[in-house]
Order: sequence, then C-alpha cells, then structure tokens
Amino acid sequence: MTRQLTLPEFLRKMPKVELHYHLLGGVRMNTMLDLAKKYNEPLTEKDAKSYYRAFAHENEVMKGGIAALNFLYPLLRATEDYERVAYEILEDAKNTGVRYVEFFWNPNDTEIPYQEVTLALAKVFEQAEIDWNISAYLIPSINREKTPEEAVEMVTWMINFPHPRVLGIGIDYREDNAAIEKFWKAYRLAAQNNLRLTGHCSEFGLHWRNVETGLDLIGLERIDHGYTVVENAELMARCAKEAIPFTVVPSNTFFMKKWPNHSEWQINHPIRQMAKAGMIIIPATDDWHMHDTNGQKCYQSMIKDFGFDLDGVRQCILNGINAAWQPETTKAKWRQEWLTEFDTLRAQLIEEPQFDNAFHTPYQLNNH
Repeated sequence: MTRQLTLPEFLRKMPKVELHYHLLGGVRMNTMLDLAKKYNEPLTEKDAKSYYRAFAHENEVMKGGIAALNFLYPLLRATEDYERVAYEILEDAKNTGVRYVEFFWNPNDTEIPYQEVTLALAKVFEQAEIDWNISAYLIPSINREKTPEEAVEMVTWMINFPHPRVLGIGIDYREDNAAIEKFWKAYRLAAQNNLRLTGHCSEFGLHWRNVETGLDLIGLERIDHGYTVVENAELMARCAKEAIPFTVVPSNTFFMKKWPNHSEWQINHPIRQMAKAGMIIIPATDDWHMHDTNGQKCYQSMIKDFGFDLDGVRQCILNGINAAWQPETTKAKWRQEWLTEFDTLRAQLIEEPQFDNAFHTPYQLNNH
C-alpha cells in the first residue's frame, strides 16, 4: 500500500474514544459571544478570549476552564442553547476521529430542569449518531463546590427520570476543600440504583489518599486525573494490578504551570510514570476549546511530550474502549473494527515517529 499519511493526519483519522470531556468546556468562542449577545450579557471579545488558552498571552490572565463553566451555565437559558452547543461539539469531535464520547455536565448549575436538558441533548446525540456515526452519552456530575445535599438532589433527578443516554455520575470542580468522601450519600444512592461511578480525584497536586478513598469508600470504577497516585508506590501498584482505568489529560493546566518547559515532562510528569508502572491510562482532552486541544493534539502530546510510540498509542485506544461504559458486545465490535482501522491507517504513514534520545525510548504498556 502506498504510504501517504503524515503523523498529524494519522492521529486525526484514527478512531478514538473520549471519556473525560466537560460539555461546556467545548463551547466555541463565537458561540459564547453569540449567546452573550442573545441575552444582552456584557462580554467583549477580549473578555471572551480570556477563557481560551489559544488566545492567552503572557501579560494577560487566562481565566481558565472552571471560570468559563461558571460564566456559561447561567448563560445557557434555553434548551436550544444546549442543542447548539452539543451539535457543534460533536461536529468538532468527529472531525478529529472521535467515535464515542462520555460528557460530564453539571445539572445543579443550570436553571433549566434536568429532564428538559437531558431530552434536548439526547435528541442531538441521536441525530449525530445517524449523521456522523459518533456515539455520545452523559455523566451528570456533582459540583463539589456546592453542598452534599445538592448532590443527592441531582442523583434523585436522575433516578426519577432514567434515560438510556445517561450512564452514571461523576464529580468535578475544585477539590481543595471538597474531598470525595463528603459526597458519599449521593454516590451510595447512585450505586443502589445501578448507575456507574467515576470521579475527579487527586488533581491540582492534591493528596493521593483522595484516590484511595474514591476506590475504597465510594466504590469508583474509574478515576479522573488521579496524578498523585505516583507518590504512593503501593497504591500505584495496586491500581495497575486491579486494572483501574485513569482518564489523564496531557493539557492539564497544573503541570503546564509547574513545568512550562515540556522537556521536563519526559522525566517528571505523572502521566509518564503511571504508564511506566503499567497502569491503565486513557488520554483525554477535558475542555477542548478552553485548553486549546482536541483528539488529535491530545495524542500528539502523548508522543511528543511523553515518548509514546504507536504501539503505546494503540494500547491507549484499547484502554479507552475497554473502560467505556457500554455493553461488552459493543466494545468487542469496536475492538475488532477500530483496531483494524488503526492498523490500516498506520500502514499508510509516511514515517513513524522516531525516538532519538533517552527520554523518548518507547516502553511497552501492560496489555490488561
């Protein structure tokens, strides 16, 4: 077969899952401006740019993802606003090879009833599946900056209005003063009603015990972030042995600020340490437009910044399929079709990435 794909083209085309994506983190800047105009909310283009890394400058403060969510949730005041956002996000996703998405969103942060937003998003998801062959589902997420009682209220909404596009619950926002155990009642209620469980733990350099608590007290099936697990060798070995999936984000702002020189990532970054320890990691984008990333850029970082070869990339894709909250029959089909497609596209590469220094030595990930 004639080789014709560059590496960026290959990474864009290869089929992939996205298990850690905040719905409103994917809002296009023009959409934010349009919605502000629609509701007569003051927002200049300069202010809008402050939420998006692509427009960040050294002499200006980037407000970042959480600030963007705090601005956007009150701004989306009609179900049609959610429909527009969902349609545009899925269009962006399918253009970078994403075939399956599980979206976090925060029902307690919107004034629109949970049932109405769920139905509006599901309508778009169903159309996208027909038009683009991309599957999308929802993970209502606890805003841990709110009260545990509000978290229980969110789970109660989910129980009272079950929907096949809603898979389980998560937890996000600032973890500093809101460790996951505060929300045990909401998680227990969700588990009792057969909802799947994941949660943001040990982000922003916070203690590894939040991962341990998430696993042992809350019963999480997946961990989102979880980077300080590398500070506890016993816990890291346990997570590898038990094949606990971790969704990891190459564009995570904490480590970008800690090590602005990406060459340091090749030595120090937890993502590399987690992979070398044989843990199950799934690269994720978190907030596409806020973080100036996408499905292609995410995997480019795995190669450039963390030294993954294409066998490692393939393993990450397999990890994502295995960790998706879908029936085994569906995932078996994806494993067969998507990995075959990956191999076919790989055969068309003009040249595979070369590793010419010690930090780029490819390593073999455990095949769980």
